[in-house]
Amino acid sequence: MATVDRATLQATDRAHLIHPLTAHQTLEEAGPVIVMSGEGAEVTLEDGRRVIDGSAGLWCVNVGHGREELARAAYEQASTLAFSPTFRAFSHPRAIELAARLSELAPGGLNHAFFVSGGSEANESAFKFARLYWRLQGEEDRRVVLSHDRGYHGLAIATTTATRLANFRSDFEPLAPDFASIPAPYPYRCAAGTPCDPGSCDVMSGAALARMIESVGAEKIAAVIIEPVIGTGGVIVPPDGYLRAVRETCDRYGVLMIADEVITGFGRTGHWFGVNHDQVVPDMLTFAKGVTSGYAQLGGVLVHDRLWEVLRAVPGDRPLMHGFTYSGHPVACAVALANLEVLEREHLIPKVAEQGRRLLDRLQEFLDLPDVGEVRGRGLMAAIELVADKQTRERFPASAKRAARVGDAALERGVIMRPLPDDILLFSPPFVISDKELDHMVDVIADSIVATADAT
Repeated sequence: MATVDRATLQATDRAHLIHPLTAHQTLEEAGPVIVMSGEGAEVTLEDGRRVIDGSAGLWCVNVGHGREELARAAYEQASTLAFSPTFRAFSHPRAIELAARLSELAPGGLNHAFFVSGGSEANESAFKFARLYWRLQGEEDRRVVLSHDRGYHGLAIATTTATRLANFRSDFEPLAPDFASIPAPYPYRCAAGTPCDPGSCDVMSGAALARMIESVGAEKIAAVIIEPVIGTGGVIVPPDGYLRAVRETCDRYGVLMIADEVITGFGRTGHWFGVNHDQVVPDMLTFAKGVTSGYAQLGGVLVHDRLWEVLRAVPGDRPLMHGFTYSGHPVACAVALANLEVLEREHLIPKVAEQGRRLLDRLQEFLDLPDVGEVRGRGLMAAIELVADKQTRERFPASAKRAARVGDAALERGVIMRPLPDDILLFSPPFVISDKELDHMVDVIADSIVATADAT
C-alpha cells in the first residue's frame, strides 16, 4: 500500500474530528494513529505498517477484518432496500429473519428482539422496558437499577449512571436518579476481603446482592444488570456459579435480571453467550458489537416470553412509546445474518475456547514479572493487571500511566493493545487470530512491560 500524506491527514483530523474518550491536548502533540485497512487479525496504518489488532477494534471485529461476504451482504441489501423503519406496522425481511435467528441461538425463552444501533441504546432500552414492565404490573415504585461497582454499560445518561467507573462519570454529574451499585465479583480485589475464598465469600455467593436489595427495598428495585464477564472494568471473570447466585437472588426477591452481553455475546467467551457458562436465563439480554463483528452498527435487547406477555399488553390502543430511527436497519440486519453464518460455518466459537486456553497458558508466564499482579480471562478476552507492589497489590499512581506506556511501546513494536482503567492490559483479538500471531502478540506485550518498567 502506498504511503499517504500523513501530515495532511493528521492536520485535518486535529482541525475537525472530535475523538471519544481521548485527551485532546495530548492528541494535539502526538497526532492520531490513522488506520487505513485491515485483513484478518491485522490492520495497516497510514505509514504502511501492518500491526496486530489486539483488541479487535473495540471488542467487536470478531470474524476479522476484510470479510468480503459481509461487505457483499451490505451492498446487496442496500441495493435492494437501503432503509425501512420498523415503527408502527412496518417491517422488512432482514429484521424478521434476524429476530427469529437470535431466538434460536439465545437461551430458552428469549424469543423477542428489539433492535437498536449499539450497546448504550440497548441498555437504555432494557432499563425502560424494566420500568414499564413494573408499571404495567401496578408497581410504579420499582425504578431502581443495580449494577456492579466496576461495571460498564454505556455512556448515555442512564447508562453512564449504571456505569460505576468514576472516570466515565465525574465530568457529567449529576447523573440519573434511581441507580445504585453492588460489589463486583472481583476475587483479586474482593470487597469482602482479600484474599478471597469464592466458596465462602458474601460477594460471590450473592449474599451482598441480597443485602443491597433489602437495604434499598425489593419493592423499589426494577432490575439488576450484570456483565457475565466484566469487560471495560478489567476483564473480571466471576467464579463458576456466580451468575446462578445472581439469578436465584433476583428470583427470591422478584427482581428482573438483565445480562449485558454487549461484549461477551456471540462467541467472545467461547460460548454463544456468556450466561451459557452458568446455564442461566436472564429476563433480558442486551447485545451489540459481535452481532455484526463491527461491520455495521447494530445492537438490541432480547426479551423473555414472560416479560413480553406483559409489555405487549399495553392497555387500550396505546403504543409502546420507545424506539430509534434505525431500529432494525435493513443493512445492519443483513450484515448480522451474514456474520452469524460465518461464525457457524467456520466453527469460530469452539476455536475461541481453544485459543483462549492457549492465551491464558501463555499469560501465566507474565506472573514472573515484578509489575504483574494477576492474569485472568475467559475465551478471547483476557487481562494483565499491573501493580506497584505484588505483595500488597498496591496500584501505581494514576500519574505513572503505567498501562498507557505499555500500550504505546506495544504499538511501536507492532501490536495495538488497549489499556483499561487501573493499569489493566486488555487482550481481545479477532477470533481468526493464528497461533503465530497470538504468540507474537503475547511476546510483544511482555517486551513492552519490561521496556517501560524503568520509567515508572
